[in-house]
Amino acid sequence: MLSVPLVMVLLALAIALALVFMRPERASDSSPGGEAQRAFGDCERLLQLVHSLQQHRGMSTAWLAGDALFESPMRARRRAVQHDIEALETTARAEMALEGPCITRYELALLDAQWKELCAALDGSPAAIGADDNLTRHSLLVSHVLGWLAAVGNRRIAPVAASSGSGLLRTWISTLPALGEQLGQARAVGSAAAARGICTAAERMRLMYLASRAESLMHQAIADTPRLPGALPATERIVRLLGLLRSDLLGATDRMTAELYFAEATAAIDAIYAWMTSCEDALRGVLAQQVASAG
Repeated sequence: MLSVPLVMVLLALAIALALVFMRPERASDSSPGGEAQRAFGDCERLLQLVHSLQQHRGMSTAWLAGDALFESPMRARRRAVQHDIEALETTARAEMALEGPCITRYELALLDAQWKELCAALDGSPAAIGADDNLTRHSLLVSHVLGWLAAVGNRRIAPVAASSGSGLLRTWISTLPALGEQLGQARAVGSAAAARGICTAAERMRLMYLASRAESLMHQAIADTPRLPGALPATERIVRLLGLLRSDLLGATDRMTAELYFAEATAAIDAIYAWMTSCEDALRGVLAQQVASAG
């Protein structure tokens, strides 16, 4: 049987060894650099949810406007949205362990409930919800997620990225997501108009505003992050979409099918997300240099 002093010595040794192995992991997780690295994954998950919500919005709006071909892909996209919401549980849990969380589990649960309520309305009484209300409710959900994205980027990444990465960060978490959202709304409005074969005066005004806003954001992103690999193909796609919108959709809607317009808009939006990826890659490089120099 071990003596009491020997037991105390062994216990102290075990505690010391545990502290040795635990301390580096805690320092890595709680340091600004560790939080910034985790935040990259959180921002990616948030952007994926935005992307899925935008696609479901466009498909469901065109479906409500009378194009039955969108029903099957809409339901498939709905499953993707639910998966993306559930994937954010990890983000919310990690944020709640930090001071001033950017997203809480309560907020995520509220968004999940609003999403499920919207899906139930689409399934139960699609005629009652209407294309305009559907677009508005989807856009509010997207707005919430974009707010979380900006908060995570500004609180977790910005302090480490410093001034050398500020332009890249702003473009990644703000300018390009806003550009994608303008075109996402234009995709939904335009697809509904094309599905009906008529573009109303209100839709024309909204599309003209969205096109103008998109052009402004595109130029801002180019100015803030010149020479990024994804910029040129994205701008070419955006210019092509806006030209298609102005010449065909606003001119003679009967020449434009909802499927064709949706595909063109989706190609432009996907190019923006590829632009975001090149922006993220460049920002990771800046962050690595900042952490290395600080160390």
